[in-house]
Amino acid sequence: MNAGMEEQVAPKKPENIFDAPLLSSRDKAKLERNKRKEDRQREAQYQMHVAEMEALRAGMPPVYVNHSNVGGTTIRDIHMENFSVTVGGRDLIQDVTLTLAFGRHYGLVGRNGTGKTSLLRAMAQHAIDGIPKNCQILHVEQEVTGDDTTALQCVLNADVERVQLMQEEAQLGQLLKDLEYEAESKQSLDKSKGDVDKDSISKRLEEIYKRLEFIDADAAEARAASILAGLSFTPEMQCKNTKSFSGGWRMRIALARALFIEPDLLLLDEPTNHLDLHAVLWLETYLLKWPKTFIVVSHAREFLNTVVTDVLHLHGKKLHAYKGDYDTFERTRERSTSRIR
Repeated sequence: MNAGMEEQVAPKKPENIFDAPLLSSRDKAKLERNKRKEDRQREAQYQMHVAEMEALRAGMPPVYVNHSNVGGTTIRDIHMENFSVTVGGRDLIQDVTLTLAFGRHYGLVGRNGTGKTSLLRAMAQHAIDGIPKNCQILHVEQEVTGDDTTALQCVLNADVERVQLMQEEAQLGQLLKDLEYEAESKQSLDKSKGDVDKDSISKRLEEIYKRLEFIDADAAEARAASILAGLSFTPEMQCKNTKSFSGGWRMRIALARALFIEPDLLLLDEPTNHLDLHAVLWLETYLLKWPKTFIVVSHAREFLNTVVTDVLHLHGKKLHAYKGDYDTFERTRERSTSRIR
């Protein structure tokens, strides 16, 4: 059918060209000034945030891996009676009595601005009567500092006793080698003094080895690496410096440190915000097996339904406790509301 027909090329549609006005040097300078101003404002806001977090952290007792309670914690239920939380002269929580039962997993819910984060901060600072002084409370809300420490070592550094023992072991081992070298190279060395030094060093090394075995120091690196892997850190990423990660990934490292430390009371504030689906599912499984008490703030319904055993509802400056997951809490609250009507 097309025989004898000339091949015609469809004409191209003319491109729509909009002539934008050329910027004058004065306009360009103005745009550049505005950009620098916005950059300064963002930097100032970030520094204010860092200063606020540092001030909060300064008021919180340092929390590290505690090996003194190996075989069982001494902290059980926590009773807080008639406490209030006030921020900037504004009462957020008034005259509340709350008992946290050991081993229960609490979801803290309530409208934004009611004081959920302020409550967690007050607890982490031991600012509420009834919290034992020796109770280790860790509130995960600030990313780790970016420096030359690797992600894996950053988590391992939370076990201060292990780090110190391993450093002392390395120093004493080197000192022992130096003494043996001197004994071989210098025949005139005071042998009695050298023997005493070597004996005391060997004795201390034996104590260090026993303590490292007691705290299961050999398993610490594998455990830390496993937690990081669960939060989507590849082996290569675990060896990268923390300063090379974005704020979201440094928040994951902070979460990994908290899980590695396993404090008496773990406080999690929107832990899934910086996680991908794989990491969220892994965290759910990990928290299901958590042997101690934790409180989690989250807007993710499915996450709460999976990990919590109880719900704390912050409403009208009061805390109301409900047994069960988030769906159970909603049904119970709806029934009680309809009865009142």
